Amino acid sequence: MMDTDILDLLDNIGRASVARLNPAVTVPGETAQARREKVLRTIRGTILPRRLEFTAANGDCLAIEVNSSRVTDVFRVQSGIAPDFETESREDLAVKLAQLVTDIACAPAPLELVSLQPDTALEADDVGITYSEIETACENIEVPTEPVISIVADANPDEIASADEALESEENDTLAQRFYDGSERFAQGRVLAAGADGAALQKAGDCQENGSLHPDSDLLARFARDLAGWNGDSAAVMDHPQLIVMRPSGGKDAGLAILNDGKNLAMAVHEARKLGAVVNLWTNLKRPDG
Repeated sequence: MMDTDILDLLDNIGRASVARLNPAVTVPGETAQARREKVLRTIRGTILPRRLEFTAANGDCLAIEVNSSRVTDVFRVQSGIAPDFETESREDLAVKLAQLVTDIACAPAPLELVSLQPDTALEADDVGITYSEIETACENIEVPTEPVISIVADANPDEIASADEALESEENDTLAQRFYDGSERFAQGRVLAAGADGAALQKAGDCQENGSLHPDSDLLARFARDLAGWNGDSAAVMDHPQLIVMRPSGGKDAGLAILNDGKNLAMAVHEARKLGAVVNLWTNLKRPDG
């Protein structure tokens, strides 16, 4: 390769490069099983001392210290108490680490990773638990099935992704009302609107008239028109009802969940970390006796 070819190559790389707005990268994987494999592969590929923080869409976080493909410490877990590397046996640590890896992989996607410098220098006796030990323990932990749901990166109606499962219910016109009622326990604000024109039927929480999240009639009408366009484009391949989930870029601000039953729209504004509650409500509603 000539010098001019190398310069052209570097120039093309420079032009195609895009600066990241934050240090987080998305761990690929459409399923929990795939994400668990990627987490294990990340541990295996970490040679220098690093603090790895895996954060799910609902805010669950697993923060571990890794060196030479070994986990040497756990700083943060989704729930419960972190394993004690000084008192617990290697076998127990491997099982607990495998469970933590499985839990974060099963949390709502997308799963994001931030790699940081360790807070302190590693001690000479910090041998840790090897990647192979954790992988072997993972083989004995079954990954549960997860509900089918799509999440878009921002709140652009043109890029809305919706679940394509039809709920088994004979009274579809009541599903929006039931979603509206059921979201009371986790929503900051709620709106029940007519699907035809966006006219508000009910409002609650911060979406009430004087609330900080109160939507005006024009906004609801435009949103209803956008969904009408979506319905027209997807009618041949997707039936009602549909669950639509939107989250802001970065996943730190409020998210929006909408159930469109073909007649009415139930909208719930919620903290991004409560996406799991939205999924649970959706799962309950799609049951025949929901």
